[in-house]
Amino acid sequence: MKSIREWQETITEYAVDHGFNWTPSDIDTMLLRIHSEVSEASEAARDENMEELAEEMADIFIRLANACEVMGIDLEAEVAKKHSKNRLRQKLHGRKRK
Repeated sequence: MKSIREWQETITEYAVDHGFNWTPSDIDTMLLRIHSEVSEASEAARDENMEELAEEMADIFIRLANACEVMGIDLEAEVAKKHSKNRLRQKLHGRKRK
């Protein structure tokens, strides 16, 4: 099975081969495309269409992996780092409940 790092490279190679030569200056557009995929996943969830939801979740990952590769972010390392940080937090964090 491929690592997240390997997927970043594979996905980006495919994107470039198909004319999507993103650069760091395109990050706003790339983030909007991720947002679009999240919206599509939300619609699938509301419709209780698990097959479509799974496909849209994959699209989110593909767009995210490509954006990270273009920006020089090692997503696998960042996920590990963030998970370690999250494990040190209290069970309930963020906005305080009234």
